Amino acid sequence: MAHPEKGRKGRRGAGKRRGTHRPWCLPPAVTREPGETLEGVYVLDEFPAQLSLALWTALRDVSLWAATPEERRTALFSPNAEARRREYAAQTRLEPALDLALGTLATVVSHAAQASAPVVTLMCLEVSRWARGKGGMGTAVSFAQAAALASPEDPAPALEVGRLALEWGRPARAETWLRRSIGLARRAKEWESYGGACVVLGEIYLRAERLQAAERYYLYAARVARRQQLRLVRAEAMHGLMRVRMAAGGDLEAAERFAQLAQRAYGRAHPRAADLLHDMTHLMVRRGEWDRAVPALRRQLAVFSDPGLRMVCHALLAHAAAALGDARTYEMSWKEAWNLQDRPGTAPHLPTALVHLGKAAALVHDWLRVQQTVRAFNELPPARRRGAVAAAAAELAGLVNTFRTR
Repeated sequence: MAHPEKGRKGRRGAGKRRGTHRPWCLPPAVTREPGETLEGVYVLDEFPAQLSLALWTALRDVSLWAATPEERRTALFSPNAEARRREYAAQTRLEPALDLALGTLATVVSHAAQASAPVVTLMCLEVSRWARGKGGMGTAVSFAQAAALASPEDPAPALEVGRLALEWGRPARAETWLRRSIGLARRAKEWESYGGACVVLGEIYLRAERLQAAERYYLYAARVARRQQLRLVRAEAMHGLMRVRMAAGGDLEAAERFAQLAQRAYGRAHPRAADLLHDMTHLMVRRGEWDRAVPALRRQLAVFSDPGLRMVCHALLAHAAAALGDARTYEMSWKEAWNLQDRPGTAPHLPTALVHLGKAAALVHDWLRVQQTVRAFNELPPARRRGAVAAAAAELAGLVNTFRTR
């Protein structure tokens, strides 16, 4: 008589073969914003008229070429289309780097059937990098997206669209491209793009305070980085896990261990090393290591130019100085941080800065300033009054109420 467990296994597994794999799902990506009625409309808004028209024409050419099946590309453009594009570009007086990229893309309209998808993708990414450097984030995303559509099986351009869309402040759009990059990367076994997309998805969820989802994707990135020996992906994943632990507000020793692993993996020359040191200083303040934090914050203020980071540094320094009884440093740093809150680019950092300013004021019994910070926190949009910073602000409000009843 057959064993009953074996019989059940046989029936459940009927029709399945060893070695078969389900195909990786490739979700569609968002290519337009809700108010984007015309493809590439941000290109027309971000640059002067002649330049924006040259960019928009190239973008439309690539989008049309990428959307057309290969067998139908031969007669896609008129015979004199390339000459017209080059004549117009000559009148526009393009920068050399942009002139080369747009000139190469102009050949697509005269050699549509023979155009190389990798070359088209590379040139679109060059234009995207140029636009980002000029502050044209809508243009940068549009050309990165054209690059991804020109090479639809390549996960790297899709990852670039996701990164840029997040930087542009479009997390929902970014998420769709990052998930597409993950699907393509798993299918192609391109693990660097897979790990990079997981890191950026982790960042999206961390900013939204979806800490479990953020931790899951950072762990995915860390595991593939370990298996495939991807040092920079590992550094970014460890850095992300440190920030998740800090946001959760619990295991700060684990946060420090992740920070040390990230620091070793980044090395000193990586651009994100400065961000990691800033987060480590934040961790020192959270752990009450005031003597370590003060000199580190002073060094950062000597090199940071970003108003948001400077605001947080001054708020942390005011907190540490108040704990050490350094009244002069507390007073100067508190005022500096408070005066930076209306500067461009400081809004994402403001909730954190206000909490540390409030805690600093509470330590020296400066109750008027505690009230000031609680009031400023309550005036923030509801979406930015969540999680750990909201709990800390509520604690400060409780201290104010206690003070009033004395």
